[in-house]
Amino acid sequence: MKQKVSSFWDVMRREARIIRGDVDIVSIILIAPIFYAFFYGSVYWYKGEHDVAIAVVDMDRSATSQLLTRNLDAHQYIAVTESLRDLGAAEREIASFGVQGAVYIPQGFEASLKSGKGADLKVYLNTSRFLVSNDMNKGVNEVVQTMAAGARVKYFEMQGYSLDQAKEMYEPLRIEVKPLFNMTETYGDFLIPGILALILQQTLLMGLSESIAKERELGTMGELFATAGRSMWALMSGKGAFYLALFSAYAFFFYTVNFAVFSIPFRGSGWALALLTIVFLLSVVYVSFFFSSFFERKMIALQVLGFTSYPIFLISGYSWPLQVLPMPLRLLANTLPITPYVSAYTRIVQMGAGLGDVLPELGQLTVLAICGFIFTRIRMKVLMRNLTGGPVPSPVFDFADWMRRKKS
Repeated sequence: MKQKVSSFWDVMRREARIIRGDVDIVSIILIAPIFYAFFYGSVYWYKGEHDVAIAVVDMDRSATSQLLTRNLDAHQYIAVTESLRDLGAAEREIASFGVQGAVYIPQGFEASLKSGKGADLKVYLNTSRFLVSNDMNKGVNEVVQTMAAGARVKYFEMQGYSLDQAKEMYEPLRIEVKPLFNMTETYGDFLIPGILALILQQTLLMGLSESIAKERELGTMGELFATAGRSMWALMSGKGAFYLALFSAYAFFFYTVNFAVFSIPFRGSGWALALLTIVFLLSVVYVSFFFSSFFERKMIALQVLGFTSYPIFLISGYSWPLQVLPMPLRLLANTLPITPYVSAYTRIVQMGAGLGDVLPELGQLTVLAICGFIFTRIRMKVLMRNLTGGPVPSPVFDFADWMRRKKS
């Protein structure tokens, strides 16, 4: 056991030396995580839409229609940038992206409201950008509902009802909506935590895969095995522990510094997130070991794994619900460590969950880590057997003799 522990530290020190001399791996595991965490986060700095450009087509030209226009412009989501005379001009402006939508106020708008008949507004939205159109639609609805409430209350007051009676008659059944999580209802608060989790997985996956593929490309797997004292445990644990420690530090940095910089609320248990993240990173380490062992060139490993980031994020259940994915994609998603991680991680960060609330996901990550360890151990034994030309578990490994037999 003492020999295995000594070999474990030898493999870790060897990995540090290898990384110092490889610019590609350094850029992936030391520069990319911090750069991407701040770069992608800065894209959503404002988190939600503000002052989306819209046009108003006011065919009524009344005091009420002008008040509506001013109220629309005053809303935080909307900026009235153009006042047009016909609907055709508004449609041309939307088509040319001069504005993102238009509000059409019909002739007789004020007269209809005063008579109590009501009036119809037409709202045209550029739904090719659905996030922008959703915010714009929300802003228009809030302004219109507020003005409608005031108009109806005033109408009932003119009929002789008191203010309280008028409010009750206008809205006998009230709906009060209270967001329990993501109080600001912004896209940034939703997306930034998921992006940070993806950065952790993908940079760890690519960095460790680059290292394993480099060993195969340079023919140094035998040297690695010799450094590990011919112990598969020391080889896998020593090499993996270096990345586990490094990316655990990144996770702590992300969930403290980046959350503070981008004003992301953290409502749950820090200890639960810490345990979940360690098991998550451990499972990613073994997944990286297994898949990278099939690449014989470092560049090929980087090219293949670099294209996996966006598909993995799409099927992880974060950007689109897992239960509505086709069954084959759902099965594939559940073999990825990020799928149970983001499910539990979201509940901890945004919903205030504790360890007991995320036990199913923690169990799934544990199973993935164990399965990853088993499959990786089998795969690495096959590689070592092919290199040495004999069974792996012999007590002594003569590296010089192995090199002579390889040359012959």
